[in-house]
Amino acid sequence: MEHKRSTSRLTEFDRKGVFGMKLDNSKQEFETGKKLVPGGVNSGFRYRDPFPIYFKRAEGSRVWDIDDNEYIDFLVANGACILGHKDPLVLCAVQEQLETGLTVALESELSIEVAKLLHEMIPSAEFVKLSNTGTEAVMHAFQIARGYTGKNVIIKTEGSYHGWQDEANLSVHPALQGNNSPGETSSAAIPESEGYARSSLQNTLVVPYNNSDALEKCIIENKDRVAALIIEPVVFNSGCILPKEGYLQAIREITSKYGVLLIFDEVITGFRVAPGGSQEYYKVIPDISVFGKAIANGFPLSAVVGSEEVMQVTTPKTGKVGFAGTYNGSQPSLAASKACLNQIKDGSVQRKLSKDSQTLLKRFEESVSRSGVKARLQSLAGKFQIYFTDEPVTDYASAARSDRTKYALLCDALLSSGMLFHQSYLFHHGVSKAHSAEDVDKLCQSFDIILHDMNRN
Repeated sequence: MEHKRSTSRLTEFDRKGVFGMKLDNSKQEFETGKKLVPGGVNSGFRYRDPFPIYFKRAEGSRVWDIDDNEYIDFLVANGACILGHKDPLVLCAVQEQLETGLTVALESELSIEVAKLLHEMIPSAEFVKLSNTGTEAVMHAFQIARGYTGKNVIIKTEGSYHGWQDEANLSVHPALQGNNSPGETSSAAIPESEGYARSSLQNTLVVPYNNSDALEKCIIENKDRVAALIIEPVVFNSGCILPKEGYLQAIREITSKYGVLLIFDEVITGFRVAPGGSQEYYKVIPDISVFGKAIANGFPLSAVVGSEEVMQVTTPKTGKVGFAGTYNGSQPSLAASKACLNQIKDGSVQRKLSKDSQTLLKRFEESVSRSGVKARLQSLAGKFQIYFTDEPVTDYASAARSDRTKYALLCDALLSSGMLFHQSYLFHHGVSKAHSAEDVDKLCQSFDIILHDMNRN
């Protein structure tokens, strides 16, 4: 459906609503839901001021809320739906699997078929283990790294999110310390939430992204304690921060030099950047990798993959690291994964996403040039984020210094135009195979109007 208000009416924004959009049903659902579910949502990322929007269906590049507003979806299940919503081949495969009656807690041919696809697609995937979520996969990866090395400490990069467990959800989006320059934010592990075990702070060290010298210094100072470095090769969990030329190669050399395992968190980069993930794209092979989201086009499935030597520690009876879960490799998710991976393994989807990224970059730069607004769009493989800043965004500190007030105006204006964006100025957005050239064009036109009005107002 067409929305009645234009994105050019920035000054008319009312904090109790969005440009007159009808959201009465969502508001009522929130009033009911918050009496049963804290905040009315089951994931904090879904909360939106002044109340969350509730949805009822999705197809292709579109989602519809319970007030019948239609949106072009630029969240695409936080990056999971690489093919778009309700992909017909995935849907058919899941429906056929449901007819067998097999769901969880048993192995089937599907688990081996999916493992074989992952082995063939991912450079580092000599061996594969399946789980359900990115968080679970990271937990398993940590245990594997500790079991293999006999060491306990994990190093992570600031601004990266690796799930909600105690030893990973640290220093994701911490407050900046004073007038930080890039790479100078606090190296202390800072919990993103209360309720975590204080001991987790002793087992996690934090270094800035895109700074290999800081990593080497940290490893040298803790050389007898460090089991692994975990890193998002592209930091999508702070928007879209790309690695500097040679950075990933440098950390591979450093970790190998000091006997530290390198873990790539490819939960978001996996299958978008290339069929084999960012490790194929950047030609850097980690010891362990975790994959999720796009692995099954939105169905719950994740994988831990790695070298035979490292992964063998999870072998039943002879291995020393346990790996279990009733829902690991559930058959409906495996059916979805097989149908999804078979569509993306030839690289055609990735080429389409890359083309969309180039269009977004070019058109946004043109809009910035015309408007005079200090803003930049950073994008790779169809994923992107807008930063309101005139400095290069190369790490968490530089991303966090962008103007969140202007981003909020942009987000609200886009939402009122029927484009689903997230309220956080450090979130990631993207397109899928299902997004048309017209969808991308509409977004670019909206950018142009909104930036023009920002400069005028």
